[in-house]
Amino acid sequence: MPACTAPETVGGVASALHLPAQRSQLAAARRYAEAAAAAFGLDPKRSYELVYAVNEAVTNAIRHGAPDAQGLVHLSVATDANRLTLVVRDSGTFLRPVAGADDDPGHPRGLALMAIFTDEVRLCTRPGCTTVSLSKDRA
Repeated sequence: MPACTAPETVGGVASALHLPAQRSQLAAARRYAEAAAAAFGLDPKRSYELVYAVNEAVTNAIRHGAPDAQGLVHLSVATDANRLTLVVRDSGTFLRPVAGADDDPGHPRGLALMAIFTDEVRLCTRPGCTTVSLSKDRA
């Protein structure tokens, strides 16, 4: 299984953001994603979609995951020539949804929404570490 590590190098935007695992920090996560999308050159629609997906991932990390020993969840950004990736990491252990739970209107659909709004979603799990990588292509 791949290691749950996040890329730490990017030009123009801080490579990592460490936030207290509190809903009040969602705006900071969205600003970070917006700055990364702007620096990468995503158009407004693609930028909005990525920011929405990041907001979902951070919300899930706060609500369903676990902060690290310092009470933080972590975001990072990486780019290559044509792809921007934002990574959200918490210290929780991901539990696969129960079959049939999607029929419950109160059941969260965060991963499905992330997949709709990005070009690729990667989920890396191991005990005590959940990492969601959200990628958006330039065009």
